Amino acid sequence: MRDRRVAPTVGEPNRRRPRRNIMRETRFGKYFTSHGWAHVLLLMAAWMFLFPFVWMLATSVKTDEELMDPGILPQVEHFKSNSPYVRGEIIPVKPADVTKARWDQMLPTLRQLASGAIEKYQAAHPAPPAIEPVDPAKHRESASAVLVNHLVAKIDRRLWEGKDSALLDEFKGILDQSAVETALSDSLARLELISFQLRTLDLHIFNLTSGADFPAKWTVESGNAKLLGTSDVTRLSYHFDSSSSDPVTLRYDFRLPPGVKPENLHKLNLTILADNSWHRATCTFDCEGRRWESDECIYLAQYRAMSLLFQPPTFDDELMRAKVWTTIRPAGASPISAINLPPGEGLPASLRITISPSSTLRANWGKLWRNYDKAFKSVPFWKYITNSILLVALITVGSLFSASFVAYAFARLSWPGRSLAFLLLLATMMLPSQVTMIPGFLIWKSLHWYNTLNPLWVPAFFGGAFFIFLMTQHMRTIPKELEEAARLDGLNAVQSWYYIILPNVKPTLAAIAILSFIGAWNEFMAPLIYLRDQTKFPLSLGLYGLGLLNKTNSADYSWSVIMAGNMLMTVPVILVFFLFQRYFVQGMTLTGMKG
Repeated sequence: MRDRRVAPTVGEPNRRRPRRNIMRETRFGKYFTSHGWAHVLLLMAAWMFLFPFVWMLATSVKTDEELMDPGILPQVEHFKSNSPYVRGEIIPVKPADVTKARWDQMLPTLRQLASGAIEKYQAAHPAPPAIEPVDPAKHRESASAVLVNHLVAKIDRRLWEGKDSALLDEFKGILDQSAVETALSDSLARLELISFQLRTLDLHIFNLTSGADFPAKWTVESGNAKLLGTSDVTRLSYHFDSSSSDPVTLRYDFRLPPGVKPENLHKLNLTILADNSWHRATCTFDCEGRRWESDECIYLAQYRAMSLLFQPPTFDDELMRAKVWTTIRPAGASPISAINLPPGEGLPASLRITISPSSTLRANWGKLWRNYDKAFKSVPFWKYITNSILLVALITVGSLFSASFVAYAFARLSWPGRSLAFLLLLATMMLPSQVTMIPGFLIWKSLHWYNTLNPLWVPAFFGGAFFIFLMTQHMRTIPKELEEAARLDGLNAVQSWYYIILPNVKPTLAAIAILSFIGAWNEFMAPLIYLRDQTKFPLSLGLYGLGLLNKTNSADYSWSVIMAGNMLMTVPVILVFFLFQRYFVQGMTLTGMKG
């Protein structure tokens, strides 16, 4: 037989594709048309539900300064060997009503003008001394971006639509020395000592050191560091060769105010400007032959003023308030035999502030834990956890008992009016909870149960319409022969319910338990209505205090701390659902089967 295949002509490409590629395309096409499109939709739906959780987790780790960043993930911290150092260069933000083309055209010229003004200022004002001098060129580049970002917000928006000369003249007019100094300051990370106060339990405040007085009163006891005084503050310049280098220890020998004893101390407050190095600060205090040590460290986080607040155990530890201080606890006898001070009134004392270097791993761990630690300390967290666990246990037990017991009467027993009663039960599901909120409150208040946990868990023992409906549907699928055989063996109705019915409805019981746990754990409105004593709050209502703290200026609480509290509230629900997901799905499936 002749081969009828026609050879391609000269210049004509061979259109035949390998058989293997055709088979691959065919398999993929069949997969996508049959199941692939459904898998893609499921993945998209999963991401839609997962994205808020990922965003909340990422936000709970961010610092306040990172909340305005457009990215979702927080910045990764690295080991900082020197202070001061130049901050990372920012990208100037384009004004909203300026076109991108116009912005890209003028930005290089504006950066050049800003850099020139900064260079002139640097030539006339030498940088303060430091252990590791800051690179002027690098500092200038970073400051020029900050300067442009500050000044473009002050330019009249109409000038962006006009001539270049008018816009540049406006920019030069506001490019003064004050703006340059602000940009240089904002682009330089440094550790500054601002003031040191001592507070007593009788509400007296003593300012012991302030501003540029630190070099004369404080000393660098160990470590590669220097105290450099300026006009109104003192800068601490230090250098670490590695994360295992010796820490820097600052020592301050002083006399307590006349009449003040260690038992009268309330707070030791050292106000600083942090350099975002994430190094760790600890405290030791010696007086009258005794020593107190801080029980945890404070991370030097963010580029902002902060207080290193150290406090011995006092009445504040028993109050229901945010713990914004670090406790210093007695650590035995002081190793210091004598404190060399000139004669004077007051007991001699010695304070040490130790700054230990943090590696990249330790710095990121500190950043990860910082907001969660604040959330724990801002409210009596473990008290709220105890209340929530108690309520969840009682509500879950009540829901399981009432749903299974009432459903047994609807599904397995015959009695007059059963269908009508079941219809009325289902009708109650159509009533919004807001309708019964006020009558329910009046009933519980008449029982003198206001400001108690009883109104939160007692209703669960009277049954919920939805749970009773689920259990009734499942019980109707159980063969009647099992119950008839139990009756022949001498079991009554209650025994049949306990020994025969309950073992066969375990999947539905698990589904009801999961739904009861989630509902009780997340319940916010009922505790808000019935409770006023903060010691009885569950976690859902207790964490509301984080939002209140965020609205006050008494403490440093931000949306990052609130998101950390929300994560602590969400994780138990997610764990319970995924651990018992199989039982939940099985229970919900069986309730839809016909008998």
